[in-house]
Amino acid sequence: MSTRAERTAVIEELEQAFRSAKGIYVTDNNKITVEVVTRLRTALRKGGIRYYVVKNTLAKEACKRVGITALNPFFKGPTAVAVAPKDGAAPAKVLRDFHKDLKDLLEVRAAYVDGTLFSGAQTEQLADLPSREALLAQLLGVLKAPVGNMAGVLNGILTKFVRTLDAVREKKA
Repeated sequence: MSTRAERTAVIEELEQAFRSAKGIYVTDNNKITVEVVTRLRTALRKGGIRYYVVKNTLAKEACKRVGITALNPFFKGPTAVAVAPKDGAAPAKVLRDFHKDLKDLLEVRAAYVDGTLFSGAQTEQLADLPSREALLAQLLGVLKAPVGNMAGVLNGILTKFVRTLDAVREKKA
């Protein structure tokens, strides 16, 4: 068994990761091979996501220190945690893709994204959401469209006015 200092270090590392996280995903780590975990960690690392295999008591203590006690009931049995510091929905996409390949393995028990608790089934819906950048681009397009339309209408009015003045000039000339 680990010493008290090692356990404290693990709790502090998890606490720091949970504090800076936009998304925390609790997954089942049962019957999963080292090869699969390595592939999963590599895929998650590309998105800046950390994947920890945790002891439930240490993870519960870290959650308690951060104030995210809603996740505590999901720390049962072999557990791993994916922590996303930037995009809270990013792990959902990677975990969904791995779950498609592994079917009965790598089940997402719960997710805590931007202060909201999601069940494992709801994380599938999170995975279907566009990325933050895509949503911001869509919002920008929606905000820009009325201004562009107004500019087109005003340009049409000015063009019609200029053509009318030109027609009057030609008629008098």
